[in-house]
Amino acid sequence: MKRTGQERMLLLGGALLATLLAAQWLSGDDAGADPGQPAAEEQAPSREPEAGARENETRGLELGRLERRKFSAQAGDIFSRKSWAPPPPSPRESGPPPPPPLLFKYLGKVMEGEETRVFLSLSDRNYIVKQGENIDNRYRVDEVSDQMITFTYLPLGAKQTLIIAGGAAGNIR
Repeated sequence: MKRTGQERMLLLGGALLATLLAAQWLSGDDAGADPGQPAAEEQAPSREPEAGARENETRGLELGRLERRKFSAQAGDIFSRKSWAPPPPSPRESGPPPPPPLLFKYLGKVMEGEETRVFLSLSDRNYIVKQGENIDNRYRVDEVSDQMITFTYLPLGAKQTLIIAGGAAGNIR
């Protein structure tokens, strides 16, 4: 069944009209829904053209319904600078720095009567010390016994111990 050009144009025009009416109906604007009724502007011309504009403005902007957004105290300062680096320790938390590791090596000892002298090595320097002597104004030898030597690290006043029992040297803090 072949259609003529005029039938085809009528069919397409009807489809177009039905589509436009459906779009108008779905948009919710009733002004053009009934083509028989005149449009709202044609029905009652407004004496004050600004009155309608003001009414639309006040209807669209209900400022009383707006409220300022409040953030909880847990959010903190959302605009503060952020960094992945850990914060530096506060002076209360860190306390005094630890003394450097005790790097002396025990080489041996000599006993002359009541006095005991100890042979120590630090890097490329050798020391012969007895109880109460200072080493480079950094360490003081406090006690020498058969098992250990006790030092005081003078800048911090920290005690350190060098184990010498059995000829094997070791460090204890």
